[in-house]
Amino acid sequence: MSGIGLLFGVEIDGERKDLFGSLDSAKQLQATVIAEGGTAVIFEHSEAEIEARTREVASRELMRLGVQYYAAARWSAWAALLPVSGNLYHHALEVLLKAGLSRKYYSNDLRDKFRHNLPKLWSEFKAEYQAARLDRFDATIDEVADFAEVRYPDRVIKHGAQMMAGFRGMTGPVQIGGSQLRPEPEYNFYFDDINRLIGKIFTVCRKNPLFSHRASSRMCKICSHRTIRLLPSY
Repeated sequence: MSGIGLLFGVEIDGERKDLFGSLDSAKQLQATVIAEGGTAVIFEHSEAEIEARTREVASRELMRLGVQYYAAARWSAWAALLPVSGNLYHHALEVLLKAGLSRKYYSNDLRDKFRHNLPKLWSEFKAEYQAARLDRFDATIDEVADFAEVRYPDRVIKHGAQMMAGFRGMTGPVQIGGSQLRPEPEYNFYFDDINRLIGKIFTVCRKNPLFSHRASSRMCKICSHRTIRLLPSY
């Protein structure tokens, strides 16, 4: 149940206008239409309609945030900001997966059930979109999920860290840290792997990444740079 309360629309000259507004706003529109010589009948939206709209709005807003995190992650990765770029990719994937799951869960349910657990979100997303056959991205999810461990410096201070970001097969990936004195945990990700994964998320959710956000041309370029063949086209 959405818990939003009663919402209303107006049928104008026989055509339904879904306002999802208050009774007062519906009455104002009705009065305006009648004053102009038209016909207007107020109707109450059903609970099912309100639930569907609530989920769609949540999905759209989560997708918008996910695109922002994705753009910030790409920019920071090119600037060799590790581990921050890995953390931002973690945020981007988390929010985009929640956008896809909003057709099943309300936003507060997503928050309470999954928190920031990327593998748990991924398992649920794969179950919800089984036809997409997403298992091939499991390793990428695991790589990005590892960056949650270095969101705060405590673990790095105690155990050290080797971090790398690059493209598959490139000769000079961005690399941070690394000690010859002790074995250290590794934190790696590949741009092209993440790009394909995020492109697939947009595809299965039937969303356009550049129109999910009222994006500036600059942000669109950041999202599209070296990704143009990997993101879906519409």
